[in-house]
Parts: sequence; structure tokens; C-alpha cells
Amino acid sequence: MEWLFTLIMNISLGSILIVCRYLIWKKQKISLIRRYHYKRVKDQDRKIYYAEIGVALIIVGLSFIFMWLINYFTNVSYGILVLAVGFVIGMFLFVHAEIKFNRDKF
Repeated sequence: MEWLFTLIMNISLGSILIVCRYLIWKKQKISLIRRYHYKRVKDQDRKIYYAEIGVALIIVGLSFIFMWLINYFTNVSYGILVLAVGFVIGMFLFVHAEIKFNRDKF
């Protein structure tokens, strides 16, 4: 029964992040992160900024889903490593985009 709870939580968290990625990247709703970032990003850089933030969110979202799959099918907790690596990569990309497009004001 514990596996069902972790399945629901991981799929929910991953799905929320993937939906946020869609809203930020495709619908350009950057206010989901912080409102003032929309004013600070130059007009010509906005699409690239949205794409980089979207990629970061999808990496973190998918790492939640893959964590559960790996833990469930291997009976070993290697999935937490997948989550940790995905989270670190996603946060690195997110911080990189913030610094790059917000003129070094994070």
C-alpha cells in the first residue's frame, strides 16, 4: 500500500511541474515563478528564457516520475539518485537562466 501512496505523490508532483512547464514555455505565463521577472527580461530574450525555464521544470518533473519507476521495478532505492541528479540539473539550468536573462540580478 505504501507504493500506491508514493506513486500518487510522485506522479502528482511530476505532473504539476510538467503542467507548469507547459504554461511557462508555451503559454508564456512567467508569473507562475515571479511576476517581476517578466519586466526584467528583454523582449527579444523572452522566448529563449521561457524555453530554458521550461526545460528545467520538465527535467525535475520527469525525475520524480522516473524515481518511482526505478524504485518500484528494481526494489532498490536507486530512484532517489535519479531524483537528486534531475533536481540538481534542473536547478542549475533554472539558476543559469535567471542569471543570464535577468542581467546578473537574481
